[in-house]
Amino acid sequence: ATTIKSDNNIVSPSRDTLSSSTPPSPSSSPANLDQPFEPSFNLQDVMKSRRTVSRKEQLVQQFLIDMKKIQSLPVTKLTTPCHLVCKDTSNTKTWNLEDWDRHCATSLKRYTRHILSWPKSSTSRSVLPTVAVVTAWSVLILLGSNSSDSHPVISHWISKASISSGLISTFLSPIALLLSLRANQAMNRLMEVRKAWGLMGRSIRSLAGLVATYGVLAVSSSMEEINNPDDENNDDDKDNTQALEMVATSLLVGRYLAIFGWCMKAAFRRDEDDSEIIRAALPKEEAEWLLFGANGIGRPVAILSRLRCLILRLATLSYSSSSSHYEIHTRVEETRKQQMQQHQQHNFMLSPLIHLALEERLYDLEQAFGICNRILMSPIPPTYTRHTSRVLCLFLFLLPLALAGMNNMAPLALLLSVSTTTYVLVGIDEIGLEIEHPFPLLPMHGMALAFQRNVENQFLLVGGMPRVRSK
Repeated sequence: ATTIKSDNNIVSPSRDTLSSSTPPSPSSSPANLDQPFEPSFNLQDVMKSRRTVSRKEQLVQQFLIDMKKIQSLPVTKLTTPCHLVCKDTSNTKTWNLEDWDRHCATSLKRYTRHILSWPKSSTSRSVLPTVAVVTAWSVLILLGSNSSDSHPVISHWISKASISSGLISTFLSPIALLLSLRANQAMNRLMEVRKAWGLMGRSIRSLAGLVATYGVLAVSSSMEEINNPDDENNDDDKDNTQALEMVATSLLVGRYLAIFGWCMKAAFRRDEDDSEIIRAALPKEEAEWLLFGANGIGRPVAILSRLRCLILRLATLSYSSSSSHYEIHTRVEETRKQQMQQHQQHNFMLSPLIHLALEERLYDLEQAFGICNRILMSPIPPTYTRHTSRVLCLFLFLLPLALAGMNNMAPLALLLSVSTTTYVLVGIDEIGLEIEHPFPLLPMHGMALAFQRNVENQFLLVGGMPRVRSK
């Protein structure tokens, strides 16, 4: 009996032992209909073919069931979309046509919606404490400048410290330059990470399609050829074993690809745990290795290393799926001819071009992870941020003094001017700081879910495609 261990720990059924007794031959007389009919093919080969195909279907079905388990997991911070906790239009979700229609509404509707949602703005909540402090400082300046009778010394020093409005306006140009340059650099970082996740999604979809086509569909077709009961020279138990192992390895690649987006989200977001998704999608041995054996390396890096080993295993299985074994280093040309003959015969060998394509897609995944890691580890130089903050604070400190020296400005107008200027400038600085760290802003939940569904759909599509028939 042949036992195959797959990625979902299901053991294939052993080969049934059929009775070796030969059924009696039918009588030569056509009237004798009570005798059993003797088939013209080997019944054992037919049962072996059915068991092999059924085993392949079990592997694929278990893969799809495990993918559905992820959607039924308890709600956690990792599996909660960020836009569900955001009260305004957010970049943390993947947009559709309805979102764009709402975003591109007429100016009156758009301005009205934005004004009404102002109290819910997270940027406003971050800026308002600073606005309150600057406004309080302005109130103190007003009280001191108008207390010439009760506190003449304070009023005298405020009048001496007042500077001209023309001089204070010269601060605006360098402040605007510092804020705009910082905001542009922060936006470039956000777009670079978004492009990296786009490259990641494209590579995962392509990898899943290649593995599903050449590791499952092509092997399934070859298994039908191998188990053809009309072939008199058919003795391919070993080929069946290797074919099933290729299917199991391909599905294991699909499992790792399906959770790669979730592991990336957990790696670049704070306090998000991906252990439940890993346990739901991977076999127990693989999950324990990823959770504990590769804990010090980082799960995305561990997944990439595991994927490379699995791709090597697929190539090794396809190159070694011949009944004759040759030493590669001593008989390279003869082995190559044997491999090409077997590829033409059984058609489940990964060609060097397909192997190269798989490695290229894996390199794209590594590149995407490298970009995200570089953005996380390398902020905009903190010296630039510190200098911008200091210049901005100096400007906001001197602004009430400059406006208080203007005798024709009413106190309420001064407070409104200072508060509005503070809100605008500090708001731009706050937005630049938010998008400088792009990972909390990206729609990682939607993209990780899309990656998982793309992998699942690739295996579903190749299994449900109609066959091309000559007639």
